[in-house]
Amino acid sequence: MTKSKLCLGLTFLSVGVFACDNEPEQLEISSTQAALTASENVELALQGVIDASDFLASSTSIAKTLNAFGGGGQTCESSGAFCPDGSDCPATETVCTTEEVSEEDLEEARQELRDSAADLVRELRERVLIEANLESSTSTSATYRLGPDVLCSDDSDDDAPSGADPSDTNSDASSDSDCVERVTQLEPRLVLTSPREGDIDVTLLLGAERHAPLALELYHDSLGVRVDLSEGVALARDLGEDLEGLRELDGKLEWRLVRNAERDYSVELNVLEALSAVVESEGDTLTTSLAASSPAWNVRIDGNTNTLSAGFDLGTLRVAGPLRLFADLFEDDEASVAIPGATGDSFDAAPLPEPLPEPEPEPEAREYTGVIELLLAGMSGTVRYTADSDVLSFVDLGFGDGTSTLKHDGNTLFGLDLNALSGRRVNLEVTPTEDGAQISISPSFDLQLAFAFHHIADQFEGIADYLLDDTLRVWFDGEAPAIAVSDEQLQVTSGTLHLSSQADPSINLDVEAGLCIVGEAEESSGSDSSDENVHPLASIDVAACE
Repeated sequence: MTKSKLCLGLTFLSVGVFACDNEPEQLEISSTQAALTASENVELALQGVIDASDFLASSTSIAKTLNAFGGGGQTCESSGAFCPDGSDCPATETVCTTEEVSEEDLEEARQELRDSAADLVRELRERVLIEANLESSTSTSATYRLGPDVLCSDDSDDDAPSGADPSDTNSDASSDSDCVERVTQLEPRLVLTSPREGDIDVTLLLGAERHAPLALELYHDSLGVRVDLSEGVALARDLGEDLEGLRELDGKLEWRLVRNAERDYSVELNVLEALSAVVESEGDTLTTSLAASSPAWNVRIDGNTNTLSAGFDLGTLRVAGPLRLFADLFEDDEASVAIPGATGDSFDAAPLPEPLPEPEPEPEAREYTGVIELLLAGMSGTVRYTADSDVLSFVDLGFGDGTSTLKHDGNTLFGLDLNALSGRRVNLEVTPTEDGAQISISPSFDLQLAFAFHHIADQFEGIADYLLDDTLRVWFDGEAPAIAVSDEQLQVTSGTLHLSSQADPSINLDVEAGLCIVGEAEESSGSDSSDENVHPLASIDVAACE
């Protein structure tokens, strides 16, 4: 196995588990037994989750879903010519061929994953956790020092390009030299301990100060890794790395690969301790933070019920900094550029026109004042899929337990509330139909968007009128609301859908069951619906469904 495969393997291993903050009492271990147990636990978990996902490789629904999102990719070829003499040119035509994902492709990917897992386990047993790398041991720990001979040597020619000259070693020598220097500087060590029978903890120590930015848990029923961001920053500074304005970075993250039962596994990402960062750039300071939450993200594969589910539950996100750092979000940066001598799709080779006048001086840089504060109260939701079923369930979709806001110097520019009076969560069930999908909603749907960008209108040009001071609301009346969506229209099939503007009630819409929302024709609206300043509700109408 090459050193690149080893690095990939160690990265793959970092998808896992870490437990509590309390330091457990360590059991007595031998280095040989600890190394064997660690590699066995890795093999058990990785092969187990691959076995649990068998049904995904043979699922026509998964293949179709990947194809729907372009998972297979496209190959495109263009025809046509560039005509510099100004003559008529044939129109350029681009033909794209979709490369669809097949069940065979899914099975091949699964086998490659199985092979990679086997390579990783073999690497641990034969190159990493071996007697030759054992630096020291006590009754409760074993420390392995990984030198350049382990991390930089290439003991396989499997990856050598076909027809390559084995004597051409200049590139490899340079790469190996950099690797040797880096490994020598990092002084990597793995410290193995055992908190319980059959479980092994592995702490990675790096640098002369023995920083511990990462620790693994190789347990019988779980694998995992915990990352300490502050330790990582301290290590980088000790090594003289340029952190490019990063002043502070704190928090702890945790990956978990958990065996729930036979052929039933979960992968989780947890924010164990709140994440925070302070970044400085050209005199400006940007601060961000994300509250702790467990799990913040998860995927569960149950091979017993052939069910796949994925979800997230993020804590409160805060971002704050000077308005000038966010100016691009509010400015209209579209500009048209005229190219002298260009006519239509070809280049006009006629004599050059008279010299262009001197360009006008660029306008002075705009000054922005004040501080922007973003508060996202949270974000949650779970999607569930059962093999060979066409129904997708979205459960507990929401934006936290309070109002999400965007403020400028304390003045609210934007506010978002979803189902504020109904638990701030919504459930959706999507069932495919012949020409689209039927979406059932529970317990209800009530979305309110408050806009008050007049607070910064004096600092920006082109802010749409409806964003200056309005509250848009989209909500349902009636039991079991539902809509049917197709390429041509959106039909309310149950309940009554309301769309309202607080600033301009004349454009409010009420869509009863059996009616559809359609784009309003320009002739009837008296305005160009493509105008970005047109209110969104003014560009749609209610009509009988086709």
